[in-house]
Amino acid sequence: MTDGKKNLNVVFMLAKSFFKRSKSHFKFSLIAMSIGVWGLIVVSSIINGFSSVLVDSITFFYPHVVVYGYYDQNLPEVSSLIHFKITGTAIFNKNQLFFSQLFETNDISFYKNFLTESSDTSGLIIGKKLSENLEVDIGHKLILITIDKFLPFTQEYIVSGIFNSGVQVYDSNLILHENPNIDPKMLSYTGIFLNNPKKSKQFKQKYLNNYSALTWEESNETLLKAVQLDSLFAFIITFFIILISGFSVSNAVSFSVFTRKRTIGILRALGLNKREISLIFVIESFLISLIGFFIGDILGIITCLFLILLKIPLPQDLFYVNYLPIKILPSTFLIAFVTNTLVSILFSFISSQRAAKINLVEALREE
Repeated sequence: MTDGKKNLNVVFMLAKSFFKRSKSHFKFSLIAMSIGVWGLIVVSSIINGFSSVLVDSITFFYPHVVVYGYYDQNLPEVSSLIHFKITGTAIFNKNQLFFSQLFETNDISFYKNFLTESSDTSGLIIGKKLSENLEVDIGHKLILITIDKFLPFTQEYIVSGIFNSGVQVYDSNLILHENPNIDPKMLSYTGIFLNNPKKSKQFKQKYLNNYSALTWEESNETLLKAVQLDSLFAFIITFFIILISGFSVSNAVSFSVFTRKRTIGILRALGLNKREISLIFVIESFLISLIGFFIGDILGIITCLFLILLKIPLPQDLFYVNYLPIKILPSTFLIAFVTNTLVSILFSFISSQRAAKINLVEALREE
C-alpha cells in the first residue's frame, strides 16, 4: 500500500515534469481546447439568454394560467387575478386597415406599471410598437371594427395610453381596454398570476381539475421546444469542436510517447508498471486541458460582455427581444469543464496505451 502511494506520487511528479518540458507538443491541442470551451460558453450563454428572456417576458406580462370562465378563489399561491376577454379586431386609421387583438377587462390596474405614456385609462391603451405602426399618440382617435353575431360592429375610441411590455408580439398586436361597468362573470376568461410562474403546471393539477385551463407553458409549447432544440443543437456543434481538439490531444500524446521511448524504458526498469506509465500521459493531457479550459473561460466571458455592450439588433416581430440576449450561468462552466476534461482524458488514455505497450528491452537497446 505504501509502495502504491509512493509510485502514485512519483507519477504525479513525472507528469508535471513532462508537462513543463513538452508544452510545445501540446500547443495546437491547447489552442483547439481553448476555442472549444470559448465557443461552448458563448453559444450556451446566448441560448440561456433566449430561454430566460422568453420565460421572463411571457410570465411578466401574460397570465401564468388562463381559466375559461369565471374563477375567484383566493389562494396563497396566487398573486393576482384578472378577468378578461380577447376579441379579434380591425383598426381603421388613415384609410388603412390593421388587424389586432382587443383585450377587454373590468380592471386594468395590473397593467398600469407597463404604461409609458398615459392621460387616463378610459380609452384604448395600445402597445408601443403598434402606436408606431399606426402613427398615433395620446388623444388620437381610432375606429375599431369587430364582429358581433356575424355582423360588423364599428366604434370610435380615443387613445389614452401606450404600454411597453418588452415583448414584440404583445407590443405590436395588443390593445387594452378597461370597462369597469362590465360584470366580470360575463367575461370569457380569468387570468391567474402566480408567485412562482414555474409552478403553473402543479397549480393547475392541484386546483383546476374541474376547470378548462391552460398554463403559459402549454400556450407557448412550440416556442419552449424550439429553444430546447436550439440548445441541444448548439451543444452538439460545440461538442464536436471540443471533440476535434481530442484528436489533437491524441496526436500530441502519441508524439510525446514516441520521443520518450528511452525515458519510458528507464521508468519501467525502475519499477513503474504499465498502468502508471499510461497515467503519466493522461495527467499531462489533463493539465493541458485545464489551461485550455481557463483560457476558454476568459475568452468566453470577455466575448459575452462585449456582446452585451454591443447590443446586436434582432429582426423585429421575429423574436421576443430587440437585442441579442446573453445570460452567463455557472452551469455553463461546469458543462464546459466536464466535456473538455472527459474528451481530453479519453483521447489521451487511448494514445497513452502505446507507452504501456513499449517493450522495455527494445526501448533501451534502440537508444
